[in-house]
Parts: sequence; structure tokens; C-alpha cells
Amino acid sequence: MKKQLLLTVLLGTFFCFKALAQDQEVGMDKRTNVYGVETRTNAFEVGADYLLPAGNFGNVYNNGFGGVVRYRFGVAQYKSIMASVGYNTFKGEVILPGNNPKASVRANFIPIKIGAKFGLSNYLYLAGEMGATVALGVNGRDNVNEYVRDTYQIKGALFTVAPSFGVLIPSKNKNYFDLSVRYEGYSYKQSFTFFTGLRAAYAFNIAR
Repeated sequence: MKKQLLLTVLLGTFFCFKALAQDQEVGMDKRTNVYGVETRTNAFEVGADYLLPAGNFGNVYNNGFGGVVRYRFGVAQYKSIMASVGYNTFKGEVILPGNNPKASVRANFIPIKIGAKFGLSNYLYLAGEMGATVALGVNGRDNVNEYVRDTYQIKGALFTVAPSFGVLIPSKNKNYFDLSVRYEGYSYKQSFTFFTGLRAAYAFNIAR
């Protein structure tokens, strides 16, 4: 199911970009010089994430949701630097000792990242971010909190890396939509915990 969803998003992004490129060829879209990563513009972005855990992390958590605010500062044509803060929550199940049924658990994180965005064209870009994620801990039902704390607890500041690929869709007033896919990793106990993030954001252009 996760692979099918990811494939659908990637295909949708491709066809969306193809349609935009066709519009540009016939002269229907003249705004590519005033938004996104092409010129030295700034923007404030508000977005939402759907998160798909992988590896050992995915064995416990089924999916997650998040929100993020980001400020993008254009430094040159097709080049920007970014700073963001967000909130991610993952929901999953753990197997309890004995013949007890599975118990629901939830892990919460606050990622704080900086990074850079490099435009590949008027619409496509690559980005890379790094920073620290504050792990707020793992919670379960009251009668399993002790077991969860001893077995699955995650707390503290975690080193974070997140490469991503995205597409920009122009909107009115030099604003734009930003759709992206990223692969994010948290460093915890000398190993990395990974998940795929599908992000949809709306960016408000800020005049320089």
C-alpha cells in the first residue's frame, strides 16, 4: 500500500510538471521569472506532511502526519537557503509480552532544519536539509507505559538529514504551491531511523 501511494504521488508530480512545461512552451505562463527558485525571491511556506516509516521504524509505526513552516531566502538564480521548524507524529502498534493484544503507541518529534534548494528548471528542484530533531518520547496506554518506556522510548536531540525532490506550481500574486518527496533520517543510538515524507505546501512571496 505504501509503495502504491508513493508511486501515485510521483506519477502525479510528473504529469503536473509536463502540463506546466507545455503551458510555458505555448506562452501561457509568463510568471516563471518571479516565483520559486528561479530568481532571488523570498517566501514563507506553510505545509503538511504524510509520513511513511521504513526499516525497523516501519515495523512499529504504520504512518505519520506532520506540519511545517519554512522561510526560504533566495541568494542567486535557482539557489536558495532555507530554515524550517515542524511537528511530526507517528502512530503504530507494539506487541506486548504474553498473550496480550497489541497496544497503540505514538511518537512525537519537533524537527528544526536548515538547508539549500537548487533549481533544475523553472519548476523542478533538488534540496538538502540537516539539523536537529527533538524527540518528545513515545506514549502508549497507561497500562503499557512502563513497557513502552523500557523498550521503544526515543527522547533527546537527534541529528537529522533530509534530501528531497520537488515541483513548483505558480499561483496568484507571485505565490506558488510546493509539492515534494523527501527521504529523512534521524540518528539514534548509533543508527538511523528513516521515513519518506510527502509534502504539500503553499508559499507566500515576500518582496525584497
